[in-house]
Amino acid sequence: MTPWLVLVNPHAGRGRSAKDDTLAALRSLSVPADVMEVDGTAALRDAVRDAARAGRRRLVAVGGDGTVNAVLNEIMAHRWKAAPLLGILPAGTGCDLLRTFGIGSDLDRAAARLVEGAPYPVDVGLAMGEWGRRYFLNVASAGATASAARTARRIPGRFGAFRYVAAVAASLPSWRRIDARVQAGRREFSGPALTVVAANAQFFGGGFNIAPRASMVDGLLDVQIITSRRREVAALMRKARGGDHLADPGVRRFVAPEARIETDLPWPVEVDGEPIGRTPLLVRLQAGCLRLMI
Repeated sequence: MTPWLVLVNPHAGRGRSAKDDTLAALRSLSVPADVMEVDGTAALRDAVRDAARAGRRRLVAVGGDGTVNAVLNEIMAHRWKAAPLLGILPAGTGCDLLRTFGIGSDLDRAAARLVEGAPYPVDVGLAMGEWGRRYFLNVASAGATASAARTARRIPGRFGAFRYVAAVAASLPSWRRIDARVQAGRREFSGPALTVVAANAQFFGGGFNIAPRASMVDGLLDVQIITSRRREVAALMRKARGGDHLADPGVRRFVAPEARIETDLPWPVEVDGEPIGRTPLLVRLQAGCLRLMI
């Protein structure tokens, strides 16, 4: 079997050695792999570029959702003779993408998928704005959720999955509804909103089942417009933890391959937990253009 090229974020793992943990998991399953740490964007770019030139198409991202997003964007920056295959091993504070496949933060279970799993063609999202273009696998959002994602980056990783909840608590006083316009397919929304989420997968923010009906293979974004007031956020979050929020009167849901979000005042924008700019935002899906080893 051709060895996997395993790209490890050395800053992932809540203070533990992500590389050592990864090596141990791979060796226990006799997974053929070349494991290398990639510290920073430049190192990651070089590693993926060299892999593309050498015809290596079996890559693994080791880290959290941000690491997966970084590897994804480098993969999408190259032309491949054949579609690459991406594996994911969790080592970060957030592994929401893997929750959609029932894996979560279990490193050994994720490593087993590299030998027991099967290639799974998935849709890839593309977020576009005045700041440029950014691909994503899990979710793009604008407004309060993006503000919380930005705050979460300043909270120590030892908080783990509770980091996003802490970020919401810290940033909540600054949240306010503003007039937004959302066009998703043939459907439109115009009015005060707190945040807009465009999901490709199901989980978000450290385990919140924000899009329980989303599918990564249907070519459609699950677009949710949250119009709740700040005092209603805590109750809505309790519902969203288990995916029970869709019937809440403060939630509007559209399903479409593309969504445009405009706001009277600039909203922050994030993809896969990574802040990238401000509205206006255009989000669309590219159907089945990446294979996950799941």
